[in-house]
Amino acid sequence: MMTFLPKTPCARYGVAVLVLNLTVGASVSAGAQSQATAIKADQNGVVQFTTPSNNIECIYVPAGGSPVYKPPGNMAELSCDRATPNYVRVQMSARGAVQQIPNPGDQPCCSVGPVLNYGETWRVAPFSCTSEKTGLTCRRDDGHGFSVSRAGIKRY
Repeated sequence: MMTFLPKTPCARYGVAVLVLNLTVGASVSAGAQSQATAIKADQNGVVQFTTPSNNIECIYVPAGGSPVYKPPGNMAELSCDRATPNYVRVQMSARGAVQQIPNPGDQPCCSVGPVLNYGETWRVAPFSCTSEKTGLTCRRDDGHGFSVSRAGIKRY
């Protein structure tokens, strides 16, 4: 069963997202230098961020969900929207296949939320996302994930 979420975090989860973008350390990813970044969750554990191009926006929902949204199986879920060249959503749970949802039926992204700057990596187990000028790559601890860019979407 696919879950279609409204676009804005307030509409999706019924909460305002308060965030702080803070560099907390460095890590090495695929031979490239990246900064580990902490983006503060709201009171329900929901995290939202966007890329510097404002073309990709992601929302993380923790296991158990929020008061207004429960992910399938109550597992943690990461959902990323790309606005152009065509609106598409890619989402994955803590387990299972990565789903691509063309034209999700709500307003295209992106918010003015915290920015995951190029070279930075956001991480909340089991997910991590790295922002690069070429796009955003998100993975689960088991190696499954996706890459999103203007050029296309890859799921693995």
